[in-house]
Amino acid sequence: MSYFLREIGAFLFVFAAYLITGKLSLFLSSIDGYSTPVWPPAGLALGFVLIFGNRIWIALFFAAYLTNTHFSNPEFSWLQTILHNPQNLLISFGNSLSALYGGYLLRRYSDSKLNLFSVRELISFFVLAGPAAAIVSSLIGSASLFFFDIIYQDFLFQTWFTWWLGDSIGIIIFTPILILTYKWILKEETGMRLVLFISATMGTFVLTLTIFFVTRDWEKEFIQYRIKSDGQIISSEIENRIFENLRVVKSLGSFLSLQQNLKKKDFDVYAKSILDETDCVSALSWNLSIPNAKRTIYESQLKSDYPGAMGIHTKEENQIQLSPIKDQYVFVRYIYPFLGNESAVGYDVFSNSVRKNALLRAKETNNLEITGKINLVQDHNNTGFLVFYPVKKPDGEFGFATAVIKVTAIIQKSLIGSDQNNLCVQILEGDSKQSNEVYSRNCIAAQEKIFSEFSHVHETRIGSHLLTFRIVATKEYFEKNLTNASRFILIISSLLTGLLGILMLIILGKEKSIHEIVEKRTFELEKANRVKSEFLANMSHEIRTPMNGVLGMLTLLEETNVDLEQKDYLDNAKKSVLSLLTIINDILDVSKLENHKLEIIPTETNIYKLCRDIQLLFQSDVIDKNLKLNLDFGIEDKNLHILVDENRLRQVLNNLISNSLKFTPSGIITLAVKLDLSRKFLEFCVHDTGIGISEENIKRLFDRFVQLEDARTKRFEGAGLGLYISKQLVNLMGGDIHVDSILNIGSTFKFTIPFQQVEVPVETIKRIESPETFNLKLINVLVAEDNILNQKFVRKVLEKEKVNVTIASNGKETIQLLDASLENDELRYDLILMDIQMPELDGLETTKRIRKRRDEYQNIPIIALTANNMDSQIQEYLQSGMDDCVKKPIILSELLHSIYKIFSKTNDSKL
Repeated sequence: MSYFLREIGAFLFVFAAYLITGKLSLFLSSIDGYSTPVWPPAGLALGFVLIFGNRIWIALFFAAYLTNTHFSNPEFSWLQTILHNPQNLLISFGNSLSALYGGYLLRRYSDSKLNLFSVRELISFFVLAGPAAAIVSSLIGSASLFFFDIIYQDFLFQTWFTWWLGDSIGIIIFTPILILTYKWILKEETGMRLVLFISATMGTFVLTLTIFFVTRDWEKEFIQYRIKSDGQIISSEIENRIFENLRVVKSLGSFLSLQQNLKKKDFDVYAKSILDETDCVSALSWNLSIPNAKRTIYESQLKSDYPGAMGIHTKEENQIQLSPIKDQYVFVRYIYPFLGNESAVGYDVFSNSVRKNALLRAKETNNLEITGKINLVQDHNNTGFLVFYPVKKPDGEFGFATAVIKVTAIIQKSLIGSDQNNLCVQILEGDSKQSNEVYSRNCIAAQEKIFSEFSHVHETRIGSHLLTFRIVATKEYFEKNLTNASRFILIISSLLTGLLGILMLIILGKEKSIHEIVEKRTFELEKANRVKSEFLANMSHEIRTPMNGVLGMLTLLEETNVDLEQKDYLDNAKKSVLSLLTIINDILDVSKLENHKLEIIPTETNIYKLCRDIQLLFQSDVIDKNLKLNLDFGIEDKNLHILVDENRLRQVLNNLISNSLKFTPSGIITLAVKLDLSRKFLEFCVHDTGIGISEENIKRLFDRFVQLEDARTKRFEGAGLGLYISKQLVNLMGGDIHVDSILNIGSTFKFTIPFQQVEVPVETIKRIESPETFNLKLINVLVAEDNILNQKFVRKVLEKEKVNVTIASNGKETIQLLDASLENDELRYDLILMDIQMPELDGLETTKRIRKRRDEYQNIPIIALTANNMDSQIQEYLQSGMDDCVKKPIILSELLHSIYKIFSKTNDSKL
């Protein structure tokens, strides 16, 4: 079911994407309306076939058909619309088949993974996917338009070439965009690479479209202006010439209205004089209206004037015969020229219903009236119409001055200039929507359909007839007046866009190759760094574990009965171990800094208390050197809490004061703290009266592994890492550090950190932080530790504090002891000291299992005892459920401080 829904979703997506893009792309059509210089749906179609497979062609077929078919005509049903546009079925078939063919070529002759960043694959893609695949759709499409008479033969090659080029450009531009987008969705390409490619190609393409639309609109306006201008000239010229020839009829009418007993000779002389002045009137006649009673008289006169005339007659099915007896006749009494019009003499015009209606309207309105289109007897290649003008003579005769107007001659006289001769000219009887064609010149149905938008229509009325002059552009007219600038701009700019896309893919391909090399090298470096970090961590653990035993045993030995000389030896041994521990910590910190793994974790910190603790920490060393360590706290609020990484700030201050203590043989060391005026930074200052530093040495003071003494004459201990680490820590906390010093006078180290105050209610600061305020007696502590020396040390130091201690050698024993204690009400554990690396079950897994318990030990305080003390590791311990961490080698004061802190928080929560 899910597969079926995915298939339906893919079909609907492809259908909608192609249809929407296709409808928008129709606006890119050339002026002929049947081809586009750029066809983006071709690129989408090929991309969809490559992504979804050949089965998607059905969605492409229906989308292509709806793109080219309009169902908006209310006169047609859906079925009638389909049958009325059979060419669209072939076009849709060609579009979908072209995509399938392009996909076949690429899958067979190119990389199946479509690595568009390879130069070889790029060449293969842009040859096979573009020009080769586009041949199919362009051939089928242009052939179908020609076969169904949508375009004519002269337009066939131009339509095919434009179609082929448009599909090729659409594929070159849009298929790579679709493929890269799909690969980005699959996380095979980076978003930045996709954005760069789309920005470059589509930015250029949008600019191209803007220029194209502006240019095409200008071309359309120019052609429409030329058509309107030439159409107005032609229409006005035709109209003027028609009315000029109508005046000939009126002139004849005026002549007839003045004549009594008109003779044939007089009529011929006057008619000849008029016809000599015009080429557009083929004949003039006097059509006399008589009753049947006078038929015999006029027939004898007719035969007298025109020997051979048969009398008043009609013409039925091209057969001339005497007119049947009627009440009224309107027959041709005189006509000039006679030659060529012999059969017209005596013709009863009233016998033809169309002419009879025109005669009656002329008589009724007493004005000019014309007939519809007639074929001229004198000139079979010419068409025209009859003009009737009612005349009443002084002798009482009534008839119609009549002229035969040659429309073809009028048009030929009206068209001047080569451009106008290349226009389609139509004269229609009626309006432009419903009419009968009177005359047509240079008009081809296919051209009229293509260029119908570029036409001019003018209407004029003669009697009761409405004549419409319609002037339409032709292919020849377009070739002479259209620059094709828009088509040329779109083709060239789109090709340049495609070439830009190719160039971008090549550039991005090089970038990708370099990026992959960098990633590989980076991975190798990161692997090396991980190996180094793991080595350092393991070495740290391996060194700290025996050091913990040594320091523990020295601490226990101090508590025995030793004489002064032995105590001096013990003090020196402990100092050496602590010095080694400091060096190890510094090396680990440098490693973290180099790997960018040293994190700053701000916590709520009492600044005054921190500075006071540091002062007390160094008090014994200061006294031993006969120095003074002053605290100058320049902030009134001794309960000031700020957000800062307390451990790292303590480390910096310890380093600076330790240095001052080391290099100050006599005098005073001062730790000063103040808040700057803007209240944005806290400033810490460590000033001493020591040996000072030269200006030259200050420049390299904060470098790694730098000591300002010659190694062979070295008087002071140290690895040269303290100040380097201090500077890095200050910078990570958002501050800066610098030094001022004068040789043999003293040095001043100043650093700042951002000031972010934290408001802490007074009543919440109720913590038990020292043995004077809290007694550890009667507390039951479970120690999970596998190292025997560490077991002995922890047991001894805790038992001296009257703490009940139980030892477990691993995590499994720890769980068993907790379970066993639940059955003995006299032994319940209050705290667990947990080693991390232990056999069978390590400290982390043991802690996780304890936190999942559903008894009173679920929330028992757990303190980690470990030699693995990197920040990321400590963070992992805390996230696993431990409450604190004490680093190995274990310093008694730090262990007791952690225990006091844990129980202080526990008591606070009970208050």
